[in-house]
Amino acid sequence: MKTEPRQVPLFWISLLRLMLGVLFLTTWYSNLQKGFYTADGLLNFFTNVFPQANNPLTWYAAFINNVILPIRGFFSVFQLLTELLMGLALLAGAFTPLVSLVAAVFILNTFLATYGVDWPWSYLTILGILGVCFFTRAGRSLGADALLLKRFGERRLPLW
Repeated sequence: MKTEPRQVPLFWISLLRLMLGVLFLTTWYSNLQKGFYTADGLLNFFTNVFPQANNPLTWYAAFINNVILPIRGFFSVFQLLTELLMGLALLAGAFTPLVSLVAAVFILNTFLATYGVDWPWSYLTILGILGVCFFTRAGRSLGADALLLKRFGERRLPLW
């Protein structure tokens, strides 16, 4: 007897996308309250909260110390805007595949910066959910991507 493969309605996957949007926005707000989105706050983050001197990934610690921290004034504003926009876009279901990729790069960088201190599965779980959101185009349910699809149709690049 052959059984048909079961499919999960996109509605349920869109709930994962909404959850990630809330996660990004609550983290953004918490980081804003802690002052991490300032040059001094970013320096504090990488020297006291997650000290790169203790990062076993010395090549990544060198990247943070030699590339990110010298431009921390610019980078702190970039991070403030990026985290906020990722959270809002995931919540709205707008450009979900593109935002999922950007968020995955962001989470991967955070994972590398906190390696050996934070629990790795928290980042790997988020990366897995972002992968699901990317491949299923989760913004097409309960999201603006459904409207973009209706208005502009399919695109070669998975923007919605």
